[in-house]
Amino acid sequence: MYSYMALSMVLVISFCLASNNVNAKYKTLLTEKHHFLNSENMMMDAGFDCVDIYKQPSLQHPLLKNHKIQLYPTFARNIVPTNSSYDGKTIEECPTEKVPFFNTTKKHQIEGFRPNSPNYHSVTLDTTQPMTFHGGHAFIGAYNLQLQEKQYSISGIWVQNGPPSDLNSIFVGLGVNPGLYGDSKLHLTARWKAGRSGCFDTNCPGFVQVYKSKTYILGMEILPVSKIGSLKKTAVVTIIKQDKSTGHWWLCINSEQICLGYWPKELFSHLNSGASIVRFGGETYTPPVMDNPPMGSGRLPQEKVINSGFMSRIEIINSEYNETDVHPENMKINKGGNLNCYDLLYHGYEGKLNHQAFLYGGPGGKSC
Repeated sequence: MYSYMALSMVLVISFCLASNNVNAKYKTLLTEKHHFLNSENMMMDAGFDCVDIYKQPSLQHPLLKNHKIQLYPTFARNIVPTNSSYDGKTIEECPTEKVPFFNTTKKHQIEGFRPNSPNYHSVTLDTTQPMTFHGGHAFIGAYNLQLQEKQYSISGIWVQNGPPSDLNSIFVGLGVNPGLYGDSKLHLTARWKAGRSGCFDTNCPGFVQVYKSKTYILGMEILPVSKIGSLKKTAVVTIIKQDKSTGHWWLCINSEQICLGYWPKELFSHLNSGASIVRFGGETYTPPVMDNPPMGSGRLPQEKVINSGFMSRIEIINSEYNETDVHPENMKINKGGNLNCYDLLYHGYEGKLNHQAFLYGGPGGKSC
């Protein structure tokens, strides 16, 4: 099993907890200054290749035979300075007209995933407005979790459209998935679905990689991660955004909107024109014989931000393709089952920087 390089720049934010807890509501105060921490650059391994951008495995999808690659989204630019470095460590790039790609298998295609199974659990904050959405944005708290093979625990943003029988969806965010990554560490992860097509990351044709730096790639390990009990938290800026000009769905990270690649609109029968719902939160899966895995930080939101998983600066990209804050009256909490396993707390505005934020997650267990 191949390993992954570390995400070398992640947002680290400091939180302060309010001493007066009115009506049991938590208070999250973000410092005015956000900064990035640099971590080690991991070495690439034998599972990694620089491949011809125009011959990458994603283009083998039958719906992409005549696809013209979009090198940059119209809303941002991928700028990678030559011979750039962090802390004196050079950022490696693939040669001209080549992009980084992992040698993957078809092990985790979407067939076999049944989200209505009792082995799947989720807690989410969902939009309710009758509008067309073009994406979402969030700072996602980064925590490692201990999972077993065939389990997974993911946290992030979903965009969805279509009836249950032909649901189109894209998920982007962070995840622990030992069967996919070969470890129980946190990775930048994604999953898409259209009918019976779809998979995690690039384990089947679909996601078109265009960013050529080896520093940022779908599936990379996230370092550093947050620690339970510390007020200094690591969060990864994650964005899923539809390009107004082409209709493709882009995955971007960090405040500079570094855009790694996209899911072409040709893959979708419903998401090609936009999403009917945007969801924020977490999902877990376990085989029937195992206990349910943890979600978020592995602690319930009642333990507050010092321990709980969190998302902040949650935003939707509206029908006019503008990023805008979500508002409590337009959001619905979806949670079910045993709330001692997983829960979500959302009160709207949190903090002096006008953030919308929520706490979520839990330990999992036997009776979820």
